[in-house]
Amino acid sequence: MPPLKEVRNRIKSIKNIAQITRALEAVSASRVRRAQARVLASRAYAEKAWEILLNIQSASGGTVSHPLLTAREEIKNVLVVVLTSDRGLAGSYNTNVLRVVERFETRFGKPTKFVTVGRKGRDTFIRSGANVIAEFSDLPAEPTIASISPIARLAIDAYMSGEVDEVFIAYTDFVNILAQRPVVRLWLPLSTNIEANRVVSDLIKELPPVTEGATTYDYEPNAAAVLDEIVPRFTELQLYQALLEAQASEHAARMAAMRNATDNAKQLTADLTLEYNKARQATITNEILDIVGGASALQASLDALAAEILGEAPAPVAIAKPVSANGANGESKETPQAKPEKPKKGASKGDNLTKVEGIGSKMSKALVEAGIDTFAKLAEKSEDELHAIIKAAGMNLAPSIPTWAEQARLAASGDWDALKALQDELDGGRRPQ
Repeated sequence: MPPLKEVRNRIKSIKNIAQITRALEAVSASRVRRAQARVLASRAYAEKAWEILLNIQSASGGTVSHPLLTAREEIKNVLVVVLTSDRGLAGSYNTNVLRVVERFETRFGKPTKFVTVGRKGRDTFIRSGANVIAEFSDLPAEPTIASISPIARLAIDAYMSGEVDEVFIAYTDFVNILAQRPVVRLWLPLSTNIEANRVVSDLIKELPPVTEGATTYDYEPNAAAVLDEIVPRFTELQLYQALLEAQASEHAARMAAMRNATDNAKQLTADLTLEYNKARQATITNEILDIVGGASALQASLDALAAEILGEAPAPVAIAKPVSANGANGESKETPQAKPEKPKKGASKGDNLTKVEGIGSKMSKALVEAGIDTFAKLAEKSEDELHAIIKAAGMNLAPSIPTWAEQARLAASGDWDALKALQDELDGGRRPQ
């Protein structure tokens, strides 16, 4: 059991931590509402833009092409843009998305380069020795297209130059406040027929449904000009939507983690308070027992001192009172003062009865008050008489009474050696069974 001061300090620390987690929960709850509103406002537009790009690709029939819409025949290298948070205290938010990226890389089996967005992902990949070609952090709380343009330009340039053959985005998809799902999404090329769908389909996010049927597009001024304008913009839009999903998921995960931390702190505080009260009660009980034990020891000392004083006090001397008598001539005469009688040989006055094994100070005092103050008187008493005397004194337990008379006879006769030999055979004044 740790000291009470240590337990008290720990309770105080946990309460301070609970205040911090409660404040972080409130901040995250405010931010997740705004992030959720941004996600829901742009999600439908982003999905429709993706559908339009796929419709353009399928409707062109190969006559209209754009490098960002054209899939490579052979996949040699891939690039993964990993979206994590800059701060911790978000539960398993960062761990889950990093674990999905690790499984994706292992099962896909292609040389992989990484672009990290967020310090947590950057630190993890650098520690593991991954091929990180760029890192971005400290993005604004409410990002814009301009905020993610450098990331999009880096990925697009790497794909256009042939440095990588496919680009993926790894992030946490926001389902609702209580559920977030880490996924990997194809970014470039903007195509549904990719090798990753066949290898790691369980890790790839399902694409939004595409309107079936032939769609005819009229391009003004021409198809190339239109595609060169909208394809890069729609490509950036997919990254922007993924970032919004990741931020909403981060705030929701942090809010849930802080709520759990606050609840755990309350439970731990209650457990430690109970433990502290038990230890404090035990300390008080020990102090009371020490006081009671000291009082008992003091009372025993006082009883022993009183018995010693009573046992060593001289016996009272009988003094005859003067008696008046009329002589023959009528004069009064005083009789001489009577001398005290000498005790008979072998008798003793005011013996120390505690020398009889089984008789303590309180028992000796009770016997003296009953008129039994010598070994000789004690030897003459029967067990029933002694039981009655002890009971009258308020003491019921005296199991050694059967041996008192025998010990008193030896003490009265002055045979101390025999008395000692007898007491050596006794056990607490009783004969062993």
